[in-house]
Amino acid sequence: MCQLSCTGRQLAGGYQYYVCQGKNSRVHCRLEHRCPARFFPADQLNQLVWQDVCEVLTHPEMLTATLEQAQTGSWLPQEIQARRDNLRKGQNTFQSQLDRLTEAYLNGIIPLPEYQRRRSELEQRQQGVMEQKKQLANQVRKQEELAGWNASIETFCKRVRTGLEQATFEQKRKLIELLIDLVIVTDENIEIRYVIPTSPESEHIRFCHLRKDY
Repeated sequence: MCQLSCTGRQLAGGYQYYVCQGKNSRVHCRLEHRCPARFFPADQLNQLVWQDVCEVLTHPEMLTATLEQAQTGSWLPQEIQARRDNLRKGQNTFQSQLDRLTEAYLNGIIPLPEYQRRRSELEQRQQGVMEQKKQLANQVRKQEELAGWNASIETFCKRVRTGLEQATFEQKRKLIELLIDLVIVTDENIEIRYVIPTSPESEHIRFCHLRKDY
C-alpha cells in the first residue's frame, strides 16, 4: 500500500508473517504515517506463490502466448505475408506512376514545375512505403527471435517441472528467486510478476542483478 517492501517476521508462538517496512518508525521508513497494511501469513502466501509457479511451469503456453502478444501484438504470419505482398504491389505501382510522369514530361505534356511537384509527391509516398517495408522486416526478425525464445522457454519448463513435486525448500527458494521479480500484495489482491529465462545462459542470473534501478 505504501510501495515499500516486506520482510519476514516470526512472532511468539511460532507464527510467521510478512510485515511491511512502512510499519517501522517514521525515521526508519521515511513516511509521514505508518503503513496501514495488515500482516499477512507467510505460510499461506508462500503456498499460493508456489502453486502459481507450478501452474505456470506446467502450462508454458501461457508464457509463450503472453510473450507473443507483447512482442508482435495481433500480427500473425499470414497477415505479415499479406502485408508484404501489398507493400510490394504498392511499390511497383509508384514506380509505374513515376515512369509515366517522366514520360509525360519528356513528351512535353506537362511543364517542368508541375512535373517536379508531382514527382516530389510520388517520391514522398514511395519513401513511406519503404519505411513500412523496413518495419515489416523488423517484425519478421522479431518473430524469428520469438520462435527461438518460445522453444527455449518450453524446454526450460519441461526440464524443471519434472522435479516440482519432490522439490526441497532450498530448491523451491532457488527457483522462486530465479523466476519471480515481485509479489505485490494489496489487501486480498496478489499480483505475481514473473521473469522467465529465454536462454540457458540466463538461467544462472537472477533478474534483480540485471535491474538498473537496484
